[in-house]
Amino acid sequence: MSADNDSASKYRNDPRSTDELLGLALTKDADRDNDDYWQPVAALQHRLPQIIETIQNLSNNNDDKSRDTAATILGQGWVGTKFASDRAAGILLRMLVQEQSTSVLVSIIFALGHLPDPRAVEPLVSLRSHVDAHVRYAIVSSLCGCAEEQAIAALIERSADEDRDVRNWATFGLGSQIDTDTPAIREALFARLKEEDDEIRGEALVGLARRGDTRMVAALLEELETQETDVLRDWILITEAAEAIVAHAKTSGSKECQPLLTRLAALGIGKQDEIQAAMSQCISSQQ
Repeated sequence: MSADNDSASKYRNDPRSTDELLGLALTKDADRDNDDYWQPVAALQHRLPQIIETIQNLSNNNDDKSRDTAATILGQGWVGTKFASDRAAGILLRMLVQEQSTSVLVSIIFALGHLPDPRAVEPLVSLRSHVDAHVRYAIVSSLCGCAEEQAIAALIERSADEDRDVRNWATFGLGSQIDTDTPAIREALFARLKEEDDEIRGEALVGLARRGDTRMVAALLEELETQETDVLRDWILITEAAEAIVAHAKTSGSKECQPLLTRLAALGIGKQDEIQAAMSQCISSQQ
């Protein structure tokens, strides 16, 4: 049995009663109490087929904590195969348009992100410019992986958000979580190469490299020249960007990639046999 199956079995077979688990979920805090909160919630998520009416009633409660807990349980983030995802998403969408509490709104949005439902895209996109950064962060997180045009447009917009975490997650969503390739996506990623934040720059490099945009070559070369070698080798995003642009060069033979390939080989970053094959292709394409 895999570790994931072991975990699911543990939650499904939790001996505590539903009332006991709900009591814990309603009195514990996700951040402060950690496992004391999430273990009861995970068990309740696995028990949702038997308790969905109870959770739906909880979602109508006037108490913020009750609605917050109901949303998190409906999202089934700890469950592999979701139960009644259409019904759960429908309850969450009803909650979304009525909710006045920012913290509960965030939980509803994250829950919808665990239940990808096409009905959720438009109402989530409508909240992309919410005044609270936590809400905007939840929005971009939940839209990640969605290739619908309006979702992509929202991520492009939020990739320039004033909040660092929102920008970072939107850049990640555009760069790595979808394969869609448009000029607008490329320009949004290219703009993030000017970030002071290493992670955001790295996500932008990966996204451009995956699309074979050789404008990232100069930016990656600059990283290779200014960062310590040990830092570069431990920087996973740099390796991902390098491997993606090497794969592009191996296919295209793009001469713009040659200086970068030479530097990667010298630093020992990336798969050396792939780099050599890409260099050979670049040389052959120019003959």
